[in-house]
Amino acid sequence: MNIKKMLGMLIALCAVLCITLALPVNAVASELESIPLLAATEYKIASGSTTPCETLWVDYGQKGIYVDIDTGEAGFTETPLYFTSIDGKSNHWTTMGATSIYKASPTGFRVYIYKNVDLTPDYANERCWHINWMAIGK
Repeated sequence: MNIKKMLGMLIALCAVLCITLALPVNAVASELESIPLLAATEYKIASGSTTPCETLWVDYGQKGIYVDIDTGEAGFTETPLYFTSIDGKSNHWTTMGATSIYKASPTGFRVYIYKNVDLTPDYANERCWHINWMAIGK
C-alpha cells in the first residue's frame, strides 16, 4: 500500500475516532442518559504489513495457511483493536479469513487464510500475498 493511500486511511480513521470518542453519546435506552467515553488523544494508531512475496506463511491443512503478525514495536500496553486486509498480485480476492483476528494480544495476532484449492505458503508468496494491518489502542 502506498504512503498516500495509508495516510488517507489514517486521516479518515482519525476523523471517525475523534467524532466517536471525543463526544458524549446519548443512549437510546431509557435507563441510560449518556455513555462516558475517553478522548481520542488517549489512543494511538499503528500500522504495518508483512513482506510482499516473502510473508512467513505457515501450512494449516490442505487448503489453509496462517501468519503470526508481530506488533510489539508499537508498544501497546493493552490489546488494541486490529484491522486487516490481504494484498497481492493475483487470486487473493477468492480467499476467506483475512479480516478474522485470532490470538490478539498487545504484541501481535494471527490471521488464517482459506482458499478452496491446495493452498501452500509457496502458492501465496508466488502471488505476493501479504497482510496489511492497523491497530488502535493504548
